[in-house]
Amino acid sequence: MTKSSPTEKTLNLYPIDYPFETLSARISSNPTKLKLDPDFQRKYKWDREGWERASRFIESCLMRIPLPACYFAENLDGTHLVIDGVQRLTTIQKFFNDEFALEGLTAFKELEGKKFSQLGGHRAELEATTIRCIILRKENPEHLIQEIFSRLNQGAVRLSDQEIRHAIYPGPLNNLLLELAITPIISDFGNTTKDSREGEELVLRFFALRDDLASYEGRLSKFLDSYMRENSNASEAKIAKLKSSFNCTIEICQQVFGETVFADTTKNKPRQSIVHYDLLMNSLSKYKKTQIKGKEAKIQEAFRELCKKPEFQKTLSGGIQNKISILKRRELWEKILKPIVV
Repeated sequence: MTKSSPTEKTLNLYPIDYPFETLSARISSNPTKLKLDPDFQRKYKWDREGWERASRFIESCLMRIPLPACYFAENLDGTHLVIDGVQRLTTIQKFFNDEFALEGLTAFKELEGKKFSQLGGHRAELEATTIRCIILRKENPEHLIQEIFSRLNQGAVRLSDQEIRHAIYPGPLNNLLLELAITPIISDFGNTTKDSREGEELVLRFFALRDDLASYEGRLSKFLDSYMRENSNASEAKIAKLKSSFNCTIEICQQVFGETVFADTTKNKPRQSIVHYDLLMNSLSKYKKTQIKGKEAKIQEAFRELCKKPEFQKTLSGGIQNKISILKRRELWEKILKPIVV
């Protein structure tokens, strides 16, 4: 196994203390120099129950309580992406834009109900307040940026793997995942409220798991990371091909299974399962609608037979995402499906 050199394991970075006024200007510049889009990491969460949490942060700044450092990743063009600190910086920007009034203050009660433009002398104090910003230089390997992004967000609200991929690998593929994730069958998958980009990861799984899995070593998250990294800047032609394949396969799945798609209907309470999603999307992507038409009932019954098989059930226990289990499920299903379709 090839050993990583020390330079591949350590970060190339530099610290800088930015005043709030400078950060606000960099965020507002056109083109922006500091990319602070709530869609970049996770949506802004400090206003979910009013503005008290945001206000307490502003009050802490006025009290000169030391603030945790923010982390930025440097792009090739010299602009910066926020990889940690988006909630704090968004709060600063929203307050400077008079988007909320202070509430729930304890130390500066005289400022209760006031917006930034109404703070008098405290405006200059806030503008001059500094926060330590750690800049991860553009020379850093992408996997190191991803690693620190993950480690920095292991606190109370940890980011999902897909939120991290979304942040680290922008580009045509990421845009396609965003577009396809709003497909009803994906956005409603499992009838659960999604707030961690599960829909985008479902689409990504289809693209990444379509091949023979030769490079799949058993860690699905790393496998998806690798696919995202290698295809983030895919050509327009490849993106169009991926989109067409996904949409056609989804339509075939719905054509065959209707409302019970991706669920084991042998259960008393059928629920959609990612395992069944992966299996059906992979297998049915190999066929055309014309090959499926008129055979829907037979395919449905064949899938029910598959779900009852002890061999198949065995693959659903333990490491359901290991390579052997995935390939075994495909083998068992293909033996039943192929004679019907071909």
